[in-house]
Amino acid sequence: MTMKRNTHIFDLYWEDILVAKVFANTCTRLNLLNLSRCHSISDNELIPMLRKNHDIESLNLSQCKNLSAKCLQPVILHCNNLRILKLARCSWLTTGAIEALALHQSKLEDVDLAFCIAISESCILIFIKKFREIKTLNLEGNKQVTDKCLYTISKYSKSLKLLNLGGCCEITDKGVRALALHCPKLEGLLIRGCTKVTENSLRLMRNKVHLDRRPVDPVPVPIYVQI
Repeated sequence: MTMKRNTHIFDLYWEDILVAKVFANTCTRLNLLNLSRCHSISDNELIPMLRKNHDIESLNLSQCKNLSAKCLQPVILHCNNLRILKLARCSWLTTGAIEALALHQSKLEDVDLAFCIAISESCILIFIKKFREIKTLNLEGNKQVTDKCLYTISKYSKSLKLLNLGGCCEITDKGVRALALHCPKLEGLLIRGCTKVTENSLRLMRNKVHLDRRPVDPVPVPIYVQI
């Protein structure tokens, strides 16, 4: 566990769950809260902490498996300076939570929604339309992302610099072409495993945008040995 008094940062690791309970009752000035991979923490520990810390600007709950969408309510309603939100591989994240986030928040710039399989394409569209100053967006592993999302990004996300679409296997050249033509600040595009995207659209970005289209590593084939 790391606590820096001057910057009000709290990095919590899974073995520090007892410390989390203490901090939930004592910390009221946190700006950055990193709980990534803290598998033991639950709503019971997190919600009291978030209720007392309305100045949080950066929140990382990636791979926290023992939470529910309810834990985001204090952040959605009271953390008005939230700029960074990382929720990668949070299967508990719901469409309703994303819609509420879009309704009450306004300053998000860096968002990670990788492998959030329970959210819908419609709520992603709402999210993109609301947060027009977003600079980094990770949608990796969300098969519900289609060209419609890319059209919406190309229309509203003029400040976007880095976009991760790895594993979004439904996107095509049409959507990528829209990004190439209408996202002037785009610096990096990750499209690993996007088999429907070809050089027909990517050539529009060559020498201007860093492209990563390495294939997703295949699942290893088990070797059976006869006994």
